[in-house]
Amino acid sequence: MEIISVLNKSLKKIITELRKLNNHTKVAIKVGINIFLAFFSLGAVLILVNRTFYGIDSYIEFIAVSIIKASFTILAEIIIGCLLVDYIFN
Repeated sequence: MEIISVLNKSLKKIITELRKLNNHTKVAIKVGINIFLAFFSLGAVLILVNRTFYGIDSYIEFIAVSIIKASFTILAEIIIGCLLVDYIFN
């Protein structure tokens, strides 16, 4: 039970700090999440289409996996960048 209480305290602290973010930072993070979801969905659809209709073309599979990996990279860069800019300028 002690671990759960420590996690609850940590999560509460993270949530309170995220609520203090500037509105521009929050908007930028939301846009970044939308970009991530768009690329992730595109990659997932490409994998699905490739495996169901095209008979598993390795080139399309490679492109789809690369798009999915890039979407996570984009999400991480946007979140870290926004938090860094918010920290520096506020």
